[in-house]
Amino acid sequence: MRKPTLLLIASPVREIDDVQWQRVADTFNIIVYDCGEDLDMFISRLRPGGQYAHIEAIVRTGWRNGGPFIDTRIFQQSFIGNYPPSLKLICCTGHGYDSVDLAALTKAGIWYCNTPNGATEAVANTGLYLILSAYRYYSFGEHCMRTDQWTRSRQLGTISQDPSNHILGIVGLGDIGLAIAQKAASALRMKIHYHNPHVKRSAEATLPEGATYHATLEGLVRVADCICLACPYTAATRHMLSAPQFALAKPSGLRIINVARGKLVDEDALVAALSSGKVVGWAADVHENEPSLHPDLKDNYMTTLLPHIGVCSKSSWRNFERGCLDNLEEFFFGKNGRPLTPLNQL
Repeated sequence: MRKPTLLLIASPVREIDDVQWQRVADTFNIIVYDCGEDLDMFISRLRPGGQYAHIEAIVRTGWRNGGPFIDTRIFQQSFIGNYPPSLKLICCTGHGYDSVDLAALTKAGIWYCNTPNGATEAVANTGLYLILSAYRYYSFGEHCMRTDQWTRSRQLGTISQDPSNHILGIVGLGDIGLAIAQKAASALRMKIHYHNPHVKRSAEATLPEGATYHATLEGLVRVADCICLACPYTAATRHMLSAPQFALAKPSGLRIINVARGKLVDEDALVAALSSGKVVGWAADVHENEPSLHPDLKDNYMTTLLPHIGVCSKSSWRNFERGCLDNLEEFFFGKNGRPLTPLNQL
């Protein structure tokens, strides 16, 4: 059996399935990426005669935001032109693909696969925590405890609320958005509304009391008590929440949860809305200019700020690893010669 050549870019933050990896090792020639952050070296190795000149697949496994290759974004147009003609498949862990030029990959005849649903449970659990923290201001309470300000924490009794019977507006009712909605509806007894490119009746049917669809984001903001962002980041969704949207909030104020991408929210406008009371709660795992924080949010302990760790769970790493290798094996040795979860179509 012919052994295809695979370039492996592996983060140390991963969970390895020894059985599946042994099968891959037996059926593929594996070259381990060792260029570090030296992208000029990577490009030179892709050229004729280079070490990577005959690769047929790239697998990037583990956590892209952990390990030595955090800023190695090699699936963008500036690199794609250097790929050898032999390269036909890229498998990369994670749900998001905002750092990938899908159009350029498609034009080059290269399949691109992510690992959908791999981190759904982990991120949805994070979303549920952030909802609770936005309502109950747990970060402020912990800050008071750690800084011997017990008495100061008593003010929470006049402002914190429980989210039951409040309207949770989900923006993006995909795998993660739906999982958050299910948890919030069942555990917190929240009423679910959502904005999505299209109505999702089958998803609505999985919720205890169904859900209400809004064709526009603005329509959702007008009625929601809490908004949870779980949608992809694109040029069209950049700053989808900014001053005009915050101005539509109910008089009681809006709480916002972000487990998607930081640039969905205009943080300057957010800070102003927090000051004016249009936004009364902010809890986020992602940030507009991460890893840097907006200075007015950094010292605001009435907000909850996590360092993009919603995905961080051994179950996520296992699912990521399996998803990448399943795509790889199906493409090269499956009956149809197609990967399982491509984001583009050739």
